Amino acid sequence: MERYVIPSVMQALQLCQAIAESRSGLSASEIESTLNLPRTSVFRLLRTLTSARVVEKRGTKYFYGTRIYEISATNSRSRYVQRIAAPELSKLIADNHASAIICTLGDYCAFVIDVLDAKEKQITTIRPGTKLPLFESAAGHVMLAYHPKYQNMNDSNHPTNFDEQQAAKLRATTCTRGYAVSHFSQRNVTLVAVPIFMRDGELVSILAIELEGMVHDVRALQAWSKKLKDIARLPTINAQPYEQDMQ
Repeated sequence: MERYVIPSVMQALQLCQAIAESRSGLSASEIESTLNLPRTSVFRLLRTLTSARVVEKRGTKYFYGTRIYEISATNSRSRYVQRIAAPELSKLIADNHASAIICTLGDYCAFVIDVLDAKEKQITTIRPGTKLPLFESAAGHVMLAYHPKYQNMNDSNHPTNFDEQQAAKLRATTCTRGYAVSHFSQRNVTLVAVPIFMRDGELVSILAIELEGMVHDVRALQAWSKKLKDIARLPTINAQPYEQDMQ
């Protein structure tokens, strides 16, 4: 280990990574086995991380908490995008049975930081704090296509259950269209998502709209994606430069 690397910090990060990659959570004994650490070390790490809400305990299992996502959601770029995009998204859905969603980039998911519902009786089950998965959501497809983290990943860096072949197909489809689409049959809704890039080319957020019903009409999907893309450009063409705007 490098001279200036703090072992306990590295172990905490490895623990968080292991939990984040597990959909069903991990028990303390499973964490011991995965990280090959003594029980006392695992106990101290878990007590520290749960007290900071980075990890949460449900029954006998430990899951990734919301603290890291909350920190991500409050970063200056996400807040800037949210402030610029939210009013325009409200106008976009005003006359439609739709919900607009703003996501930031989570760890192996798109993390929802804002939701705007057009109708009081037409409220999406997606709420701020929801984690939209990489493979099952349009927002996740955008991350697979445009987030550097998922480009040219080798097998040693793959999280559990990461299907590189499926990821490659989703990247190709999303990049060809310039937007992503996913259908949720249980809720009978369609999600359309587009990326938001800053001036330096960094992917910082994702805009999405949830439409009522299973929308298969390509022209309708393209029309919605164009409207979302127009809003997605606003943070980069705002009158004030980003750096000045955030001061």
